[in-house]
Amino acid sequence: MSTPTPGTGPVPTDRDALVEDIEKTRERLAQTADALAAKADVKAQASAKVEDLKATAQHRVRETSERAPGTPPQQTAVLVGVIVAATAFAVWLVVRKR
Repeated sequence: MSTPTPGTGPVPTDRDALVEDIEKTRERLAQTADALAAKADVKAQASAKVEDLKATAQHRVRETSERAPGTPPQQTAVLVGVIVAATAFAVWLVVRKR
């Protein structure tokens, strides 16, 4: 007569079936241990999240760049112009206060 094991049904009495049951149990145990190890590895989870965020940011930059008018060199020139204008305006405000 076989004794039931929680969650697996009756224990097989045939040697081959018993060996097969042990192998299946080992596989499930190994998968569970791997899953627990992955959850406990905070550094790996953080690295994966950083990579995901980086990929998302690169995708958004690429999309925005494609929607922006002009070629990349023209876009860069406009950006540099805006930075120079903003810097000049900030300098003008500082000088004006004196």
